[in-house]
Amino acid sequence: MRDAALLFVWLAGLFSLIGGVLAAVARFIVKDSTRYDEEFTWAAFAPLWNRGKDAPDETGPKNG
Repeated sequence: MRDAALLFVWLAGLFSLIGGVLAAVARFIVKDSTRYDEEFTWAAFAPLWNRGKDAPDETGPKNG
């Protein structure tokens, strides 16, 4: 009975450690991916999104 309890404690600790590492890695990936997107992808398309009011849109030039 003692061996089963000891095994359970070790397994619970091991899975807790693995879960903590996985959560930290997932948090890092999400945070790093967002930073990369902000610096490179969003910056590349910013001129398309921040067009001036006088610039023509997809439907053609604006009237007055």
